[in-house]
Amino acid sequence: MTDNKKQNFLQGALILSAATLVVKIIGALYKIPLGNVIGEQGMANFGTAYVIYSTLFVIATAGLPVAISKMVSEAETRGCPNESRRILRVALTTFMAISAAGTAFMFFGARRLAVFMSNPDAYAAIMAISPAVFFVGYMSAFRGYHQGQSNMIPSAVSQVFEAGGKLIIGLGLSYYVYTTTGNLIWSAAAAIGGVSFGTVLGAIYMTVTGGKRLRYLPQSDAVATRKPGAIFKELMRISIPITISASVLTLTNFIDDKLIMQRLQEAAGYTLEGAQVLKGAYSYAQNLFNLPSAFILTLAVSVIPAIASAMKRGDKLTAQKTIGTAASVTALLTLPAAAGLMALSKPILLMLYPARREGALTAAPLLFTLGIAVTFVCLVPLTNSMLQALGHTGIPLISMSVGAVVKITCNYILVGNPEINISGAPVGTVACYSVIALINILAIFVIAKPPRLFSCFFKPLTAAAAMGISVYWIQVALAEIMGNSLATICAIAVGGTLYIVLILAMKALSYEDVLLLPKGETIARKLKIIEKM
Repeated sequence: MTDNKKQNFLQGALILSAATLVVKIIGALYKIPLGNVIGEQGMANFGTAYVIYSTLFVIATAGLPVAISKMVSEAETRGCPNESRRILRVALTTFMAISAAGTAFMFFGARRLAVFMSNPDAYAAIMAISPAVFFVGYMSAFRGYHQGQSNMIPSAVSQVFEAGGKLIIGLGLSYYVYTTTGNLIWSAAAAIGGVSFGTVLGAIYMTVTGGKRLRYLPQSDAVATRKPGAIFKELMRISIPITISASVLTLTNFIDDKLIMQRLQEAAGYTLEGAQVLKGAYSYAQNLFNLPSAFILTLAVSVIPAIASAMKRGDKLTAQKTIGTAASVTALLTLPAAAGLMALSKPILLMLYPARREGALTAAPLLFTLGIAVTFVCLVPLTNSMLQALGHTGIPLISMSVGAVVKITCNYILVGNPEINISGAPVGTVACYSVIALINILAIFVIAKPPRLFSCFFKPLTAAAAMGISVYWIQVALAEIMGNSLATICAIAVGGTLYIVLILAMKALSYEDVLLLPKGETIARKLKIIEKM
């Protein structure tokens, strides 16, 4: 690629992480005010529609972007850029057909889906988000293509377009509908309709960017490229096991969402409105819980072409180092996030949802429990990607199937208990993701024997625990002086600084980790991190 400087996997992850930071800030400006406007019942309708959308999206597109990324990366390594173009064309046709079917199923089956999910009020929101399945599927083909070339910028920018459209249209329209009608059903539909609008903007951007890049590719390669039929078969061979693996957990979340609403009403004795209130409060906690995993997902996307390319060259040492560095970075980023959410669960929720104080108080212990699962849930997509890049696509299917059974069993028993009710849902999440992550890590260790796969967690865990205890007491002390919100902000700032100091003092950041950052040698020199001989 003469017109594009390839990023190594961690630099690519940083680009996606920067975009994710922007997207999550926009998302916070969207979901937090939205929760304050439409409350727990409205958020329950929103959440039901979104989990159906997520399920169809994963079924339609989970495996193909990974397959495209892997195949394009290998084609570029062999010096066959024209084959990359053919891969993209075949993938676009496949994506559009599958995604169009998903959109039609969701739109025309909205009422039946809402009833099946034990939340009939969600039908309008389901219809409003259905077009997003098609447009996100369309974008995913281009994203897989660019990611296979280790170019994460188009994926990053398209995410920002999506988020911006969601914020401007979704929040604005929802606020207008709620203030003029007070109807929670259509307010939730207006809010989630912004997601569809954002995907249209992202699809337009990816079309322009993808078309521009394809025009610069040579018309022929030194090495003969495969025919479209052979490319399609290869795409299916790689993507189907990955899709099945990803669908296991997504279908589990789909069933789990239905199960929570059903068990709250049929076993725990709540009315539809009461179940919606509890489920909506749980969504407050889930919004914060999902933030760290969004950043690690970018690392998982970037690590696939890096490991696949190294294995294609027969460079097992580079693949091992890539796995070790990715695990180390995951530990460094997720453990303080977990400690922070656990230590400050109540004050953070009260700060973010001042108009819904009762809902925030209900959500606080749920967020505390979810905090335990943060590192595990971040390890799942990362370790899945590692196993897929190593050629062992069947192992994630096994691990996630086991985790799915654990989660459904836990939630069926616990949520249906009137004394536990919604508090059982995060317990099932912790059990599910911890089982999946541990199975995957053990498999990677046996297959690749990467360095620091286990030891990289010890020092960050110690630093995160010390930081979490400190910020809890700092927030308690400052709240007496300056109130909850300002005290929480100050505690977070102090906690972040303290964690960095502890990490540097304990030398938890290795020279290899820093070297993969942009201007890594300069950073390592300033931080006095030296290479081990």
